[in-house]
Amino acid sequence: MEAQENTENINMIKETIFGLPNSVILKIIHNNPNLKKYKVRKEAVTTLGRCLSMFILYITDGALEHCEGDKRSTISVHDILKSLDDSLFLDIHDELKRQVAIQEEIHKKEKADREAKKSAKADTTTAVDNAQGETNEANKQDDLDILLQALE
Repeated sequence: MEAQENTENINMIKETIFGLPNSVILKIIHNNPNLKKYKVRKEAVTTLGRCLSMFILYITDGALEHCEGDKRSTISVHDILKSLDDSLFLDIHDELKRQVAIQEEIHKKEKADREAKKSAKADTTTAVDNAQGETNEANKQDDLDILLQALE
């Protein structure tokens, strides 16, 4: 009885580990223009989900080896790229490397834009402060002139 419960628990864990949601897999398939016109059976989608999970675990294991080699505990994009290269998934490696380069350029541009806005805002604030300071100086000078005129 306990053996059967353990087997059921193990099967449930396997399904959890190796099961990506079918909706995600179908979305990926339907977003590909070459695959839009085809129908995919439910069993095929489930099998694809398990294959994708296994692939992810395989690449992650290779990336972890690179982390351990560098005495780190955090996987980076470069570790994944090295794992893909080691596994001879060169097409995926090249495409991912190209997309990472594009993403890094976008991040650099966004960072530069944020810094430009921040410095422009600081310049505007400084200009307003300077104008207020000049107005205050002019008012003080006017007060001083009035005082001097009164003394004469």
